[in-house]
Amino acid sequence: MKIARIEVFELVAPLEKPWRIATYELKSLLATLVRIHSDDGLTGIGECIVRLGPGATRAVVEEVLAPVVIGRDGFDIEGIWDDMYRTMRARGHSRGYLLEAISGIDIALWDLLGKKLGLPVAKLLAGHGRRELPAYASSILLDTPAVMAGEAQRLAAEGYGAIKMKVGGGRKADIARMDAVRQAVGADVEVMLDANSGYDAPTAIAVRQHAEKLGVFWLEEPVMPDDFPGYRRIRNALKGVRLAAGEGEFTVSGFRSLLEEGLLDVLQPDIARAGGFTGCRRIAALADAYNVAIAPHTGASGPVCIAASLHFAAATPRFLTFEHMYIHNPLHEILARPLPQPKSGKIAVPTAPGLGIELDENAVKRFLRKGPEL
Repeated sequence: MKIARIEVFELVAPLEKPWRIATYELKSLLATLVRIHSDDGLTGIGECIVRLGPGATRAVVEEVLAPVVIGRDGFDIEGIWDDMYRTMRARGHSRGYLLEAISGIDIALWDLLGKKLGLPVAKLLAGHGRRELPAYASSILLDTPAVMAGEAQRLAAEGYGAIKMKVGGGRKADIARMDAVRQAVGADVEVMLDANSGYDAPTAIAVRQHAEKLGVFWLEEPVMPDDFPGYRRIRNALKGVRLAAGEGEFTVSGFRSLLEEGLLDVLQPDIARAGGFTGCRRIAALADAYNVAIAPHTGASGPVCIAASLHFAAATPRFLTFEHMYIHNPLHEILARPLPQPKSGKIAVPTAPGLGIELDENAVKRFLRKGPEL
């Protein structure tokens, strides 16, 4: 099974109402899709995470990585991954758009292999064989305490046993939000906080102190991803609330540094940023060695990333919980059939070959990016 050609699609979905988080607002949701064709007529679909500049990801796929991949044996995924990574590493590019582009290609290669062998990717990974996953509702966006509490109460009534809320809007305001949400859902529902790197270390420590009193499950991304001294200060100040992060990290070596320093309780690699299945399997092996849990990040990504994350979570050791973004994402309309939805706090893993998804080609055309605006 030789790789014959690669297609790339830039997608954009404007939002009716922006998603407000601590460090920015999302007015549109973006994705770069990769479709790989084999010489025996099969195709595999992948997704590269995109927050800005989908054209940059496309250029890396088409101009840097496609020449490395085309003509290769589609079974040699690990070797292809290593060759893609080596292409720019010695030139000082080992993260960012390069890793996001590698991720999309790698996901597509695993989808292709699953279709070739007639097996879902979760089975190809030969891991834990989970058929359904515990899932938490993500995320209650920044708003007034009353609005956020009402949303939390609604989600708890729908059967979610764990809910993530956005913070990072200031210490006093966030404490009021936390109090309102905890009062609304009671003590039996787990509450996670996601600051989206909106704090400095002293503010994060103060918020974490109050979160400990409320029995908060984790504090996610309190400071910028590369602020290791900040994480160390937060880690050393208190032990009562788990620290979670990793969506902003790209490489195995980056996650290794986080683990070696003992900075986190929960790793959150994003399969569309941290090297696809191949990269995330290596990260998961490290986490297992350090006895640290894995909770894959999905966030505002498209449905191909979500499907891939389900398969990764089903197979990986130390898996903790799955992020289900309950807020409507228009990009999910590109699938011919919708992804599984949580029932009573559990979400099923797709069982069809590969990722178990199929694109609606007409819907893909509707979301194709027309120009450089965003």
